[in-house]
Amino acid sequence: MTEAETECALCHKPIRSAAARERRIGSGCWRKLAPAQRAAIRRNPRDIRAALAQPVPATDGQLPLEEQDLNP
Repeated sequence: MTEAETECALCHKPIRSAAARERRIGSGCWRKLAPAQRAAIRRNPRDIRAALAQPVPATDGQLPLEEQDLNP
C-alpha cells in the first residue's frame, strides 16, 4: 500500500495528510477520540486497537468547580 492508498484504521477512508498517515487514523476519526486514546496512539501508533479498548470517561470533559465561599 502506498502513501496515496493509506486508509484510516477506523473508517477505511483514504488518508491524505502526513500526520494522519503517521498515526494511521484520519482527521475526522481523530477528533472523535478521547484525549487518553489520542495520547496512547501517539505513544504507539502500531497498537491502535489496544488504545481504542481503553475506557472512555463518562464525564463531558468539564472539570467540576471547587466549592468556594463567596462571602467575605
